[in-house]
Amino acid sequence: MKKILSRIISYIFPITCSSCGKDLHFSSELRICQDCKNAFPKNNGLICRKCGLPLPDGGEHCFICRKNKKEYAFDIMRSTYLYKDSVRKLILRFKYSNRMFLAKDFGREMSKTVIENDLHKTSDIIIPVPLNIIRRIKRGYNQAGLLADAISENIKKPVLNNVLYRKKITKPQFKLSKAERAKNIKDSFLIKNDGLIEKKNILLVDDIATTSSTASACAAALKSAGASKVVVITIARD
Repeated sequence: MKKILSRIISYIFPITCSSCGKDLHFSSELRICQDCKNAFPKNNGLICRKCGLPLPDGGEHCFICRKNKKEYAFDIMRSTYLYKDSVRKLILRFKYSNRMFLAKDFGREMSKTVIENDLHKTSDIIIPVPLNIIRRIKRGYNQAGLLADAISENIKKPVLNNVLYRKKITKPQFKLSKAERAKNIKDSFLIKNDGLIEKKNILLVDDIATTSSTASACAAALKSAGASKVVVITIARD
């Protein structure tokens, strides 16, 4: 009876792909069709071994990581997609248009990236990058938290939401230059319940990596509180 009812509802209100609008199966838990996922630009070519920045001309590290190995406090960053074209539009809808259900799709693909890079083997805990309280209230949700929960379901690692916090309200990062972003986000995070992360390896989750200043600031705070290692996973790399 439940299956019949679902078919009737899907006929009246069809489930469609959030990217291309194509009809999906009435029982689908996902909201992005496989054709669209296959077409999204993957960040799986030549990349910096540390920060995951695409390297069109090859090499092991990008200029920044080669110039200063301590530029970023995290140990490794990996991103599933490149931040452009249709996936960029979809990420913006996920962040700003209440498309919380997309976390399951993005989280599943990010989990594949985590597993392909063996990050799940060296991670004890998953921690999402937090929003400041005002942005959290305005948006109604933390997209990184939703992604962390989705990844947790796939790699079977616990999520801790009571460790990493923002201690000050900063300007939106997308409006700033690289230097301004680093200055804006510096010392913006505090750690509570540090005993939960002492000597632990952390999988830090965020949506987009641009200058990587936010992820680095989070990693610095986590390590200063006793975390052994911090690796980062994001939906996309800009």
